[in-house]
Amino acid sequence: MKCRNLIAKICRCAVLVALILSGGISGLAQSPPVVVGSKGRGGLRTDYRIGPGDVIQIDVAGEPELRRKVKVMEQGTIRLPFIDQELKIAGMSEAEVTTMLRQSYTSILKDPQVTVFIEEYNSRMASIAGAVNQPKQISLTRELRLYDLISLAGGINEKAGNIAQLIHTQPEDSLEVIDLRDLVRRPELNRVIREGDFINIPEAGIFYVTGNVNKPGSFPLKDSVKLTQAIAMAGGVMSDSKKREIKLVRSADASQTVTTEVVVDLFEIEKDPRKDLVLRPYDVVMVPESTRAKQTKTLLQAFSGGLASALGWGIFR
Repeated sequence: MKCRNLIAKICRCAVLVALILSGGISGLAQSPPVVVGSKGRGGLRTDYRIGPGDVIQIDVAGEPELRRKVKVMEQGTIRLPFIDQELKIAGMSEAEVTTMLRQSYTSILKDPQVTVFIEEYNSRMASIAGAVNQPKQISLTRELRLYDLISLAGGINEKAGNIAQLIHTQPEDSLEVIDLRDLVRRPELNRVIREGDFINIPEAGIFYVTGNVNKPGSFPLKDSVKLTQAIAMAGGVMSDSKKREIKLVRSADASQTVTTEVVVDLFEIEKDPRKDLVLRPYDVVMVPESTRAKQTKTLLQAFSGGLASALGWGIFR
């Protein structure tokens, strides 16, 4: 029960996050499910099994009054005129339902020519959300794998991390975490998607570099990044930086309510690279400015503003 509740919470949270990122909660709910592999009117399929919620179109040649569009009931059955009993078609293919209806209509017709095709695929669905370009529900009309669903969702976006969370709901709740970088070289990780599966692509963690660097900002933490690499990604430290007093502020989570601070000496790391720290999500690297350099810079700015001339120091220009 605890596992089921946990999975349910993961699903709900992931969907909400994805919908917020994609522009609103209505984005997924109002979008029609994607149907993959449908052959269209009259095209019989052998790989899709009809289930509750599917809508099928039935035509009998020369008998327009027998033309029907019916929805498969929760019990997996349908009702048709001139047939006294409910027909259980759940688990059948279009071809198998066609054969059944031909036999059923022989009681009123001679050699009935029946055509069946699925108009709406609603029974076998999977969902994908998170850091993808188009979170959506997808009908499993044929065998689809993890990479297929990511492609149908428009691929991952720039905020995506390197993992996919594959949540199975049938036959029982389970969670797989798959490294997306391994999908190419390890095809066995490209799992077959099952009915009711939910795929979440979490955003990558981020870290921040601020202070006396050339390009301060936030950066995605997709791979292992060390402190010196982080500073390099921020354009490197400026010449007037306190390289012996780099501060690493580490928080336990995104709320940043609990933090610890570590002072790092870049010169020591240059001597012994083993002292280089590996960053974690939400770390903040702060590069302080040298006090003496700051005073010198302030003085130069004052001179350039005419203060030196006003004070009679024009000789130093």
